[in-house]
This record gives sequence, C-alpha cells and structure tokens, in this order.
Amino acid sequence: MKSVLFDVDGVFLSEERCFDVSALTVYEILMSDAYIGLDPTMQFKNLSDDQISEIRDIVFYHDEILTKLKSLGLNSNWDMLFVVLAIYFIEICKSLSVENVAQVLNPEDFGQETLQWIGEAVQELSLNFELPLSFLNNVKAGKENIYQDLIQYASSQLNTTQTALFELKSPFWILAQEVYQEWYLGHQLFNEVEHKQNRSNFKKGYIYNEVVLRPVSEIKQLLADLKSANYHIAIATGRPRTETIVPFETIGIKSFFDDAHIVTASDVLSAEDLYPELKPLGKPNPFSYLATLEGNHQDRYKTYATNQANRVVKDEVFVVGDSLADLLSAKKIGATFIGPLTGLKGQQAREELVDYGADFIVDHVGEIRNILL
Repeated sequence: MKSVLFDVDGVFLSEERCFDVSALTVYEILMSDAYIGLDPTMQFKNLSDDQISEIRDIVFYHDEILTKLKSLGLNSNWDMLFVVLAIYFIEICKSLSVENVAQVLNPEDFGQETLQWIGEAVQELSLNFELPLSFLNNVKAGKENIYQDLIQYASSQLNTTQTALFELKSPFWILAQEVYQEWYLGHQLFNEVEHKQNRSNFKKGYIYNEVVLRPVSEIKQLLADLKSANYHIAIATGRPRTETIVPFETIGIKSFFDDAHIVTASDVLSAEDLYPELKPLGKPNPFSYLATLEGNHQDRYKTYATNQANRVVKDEVFVVGDSLADLLSAKKIGATFIGPLTGLKGQQAREELVDYGADFIVDHVGEIRNILL
C-alpha cells in the first residue's frame, strides 16, 4: 500500500497564528513585569491584531528571523522562539556582574522568579532586535547544530562554562514552552491539557482562530479520494497533540486519520524523554515520519530514531510538507517529497526547495491529486 505522510502547518493550516503566539511569548517574557519586565507598562490583555502584528515585526524583525530559522531547517515553534529568546536573554545577562550571571545560569534554581530578579537588576536596557539575525548568519543548518552553536555563543558572550540553560528542554526552554502553550491554548485549556498551573487568567487561546489554507470541502474530498485509491494517509507535525486534534476536529477532518498514524511534537518529546541520548528527534530528524508511517508505538521509538536511512521505497511513500525540514526528512528515509508553496515563504520557497532536490512542487495541497490520483 502506498502512503502519503502530511505535515500540518503550511499544508492544511496556516502557520500565522503559531508565529503570532511565538512572538507574543518572547515579547511577554522580555517586557512583562511577570517575567523580565523591560517595559512593565506594556499591557498584554485584549491585544488587537494590529498590536500583535507590531509585536511580531519587532521580535522576528519583519519575519526575517523566522524565514532564516526555516531555511536552517528548524521546524518547531517552541525551538524557534526559544533560540530567539535565548539570544535576547544572553544580551540582557551581559549587563550583569560575573557573580550574578553565575547565579542566573544555575539550572537547578532557574524559574520565573529568576527572570523577575534579572529585571530588577537590569537598568534601562534597550535591545537590538536584529541581533538574532547576526547569530543565525553564522550557524550551521540543522536543529542539533543550531543548539550546539547557541551553547557556544552563550559560552563566549558570557565567558562561562555554565551553558545547560541553553540546551533543548532545559528549565528555561520548558518555561518558554509553557508560556507559548498558555497563549495558544488559553489559560483554561492549558490547565486542563498540560496539567500545570497557569501563570495568567486573561489568555483566551488562539487555537480557536486557526486559518485553513484551502476550502474545507476541497481538503475533505482530497483525503476521501486518497483513501478510496487505497492510499494510507498519516500526519507528522511539529504541533503538539492538542493543537493538532482540536483544529482537525473543528474542521471535520480528524476522522480521516487513524490515531496510531498521527505523530506530533508531544510524541517527539516523549521519545526524547525515553531516549535523551538520541535527541533532538524533531524535524529535520525523520523520527516523526517513520513513526507515523509504521505506527505510533513507544516500543518502536528507538528503532524509528536509530534506523532511518533509506527505509522506504521512493515511489511508495510521499511526504507532503512546506519546509526544508520536511524535505530533509523525506530524503533521509528515501521518500518522494511534494512541497506546497503555502508556508511562511509562499512562492519564494520554490527556489530553496528546488535547490535541495524537491521531487515535486505545487501551489497548494489540493494539487497533489494531479501527482497521486
């Protein structure tokens, strides 16, 4: 049986709200007095779309930073926002004394109170919001390389060997991830889904405002036709599970996919917890594509993480994704790659996908029927 493995963002759903939430997360941690408080007058309640756009333009420098991160193969919003936040955080820490930096970078004592303490210690600091671009222009592509370079950057900029805080899934990373989740899910759903105490009571959640990239009727017909043609269809996404399931149920396409063939960022985190020596397992690591192809079973996670090269027959497995991370995953396992031009870069992604050897490029996901049916 032939298989079609779909990414979600930039294929079925727009990434715009996720990028908005990433920017809100970074800006709140930097500016709100609940965290560092560089601008405690900044109000985060009831933000208008124009205000959110302005914040995103600041944090991601008119999306140039997001575009660069995508080009480097970083796919997870959690990772993208953390790398950017970490660069700003390092710059803030440079204004502290050596003794205070050592105290701040201790992962065992790090938390929201640490950020508030930093804010009290820093006097009228003005951030250069182009700074992440300078860092990213000198890093190697790939998630693992980016994190390694981030750690080296922290070490050199702060003249320290205490760099654990800048690692994947460090206490700092987890705090940023939780702030993102609360913005995206809303404080009530965050509490229910994450089983953690929410830090605010004003976030309503952007999960209910997803933008679908094609008419829902067209997507449903495509999925129905693929199944009728005896294709196995599956999902491998950098979204967490709730952020995948709720929108899919809302637009009525969840029923097309078997639960055992939906692999999300939540499952990647579980695999990294089970096998920390093998992380990072997020895209462009093809772990999620192998897991969704063969079945989301924890007892096979190690195989999916270690036995990856040329695992499939090229004309039997098709990966449909908008990003370089998806393309690199497809190449690793030996699958055929189809790239819809509906992600962050739009039509501008064509050149990059061609340069990296995409098998097919389409304007939108609906056009894959011309290739597969």
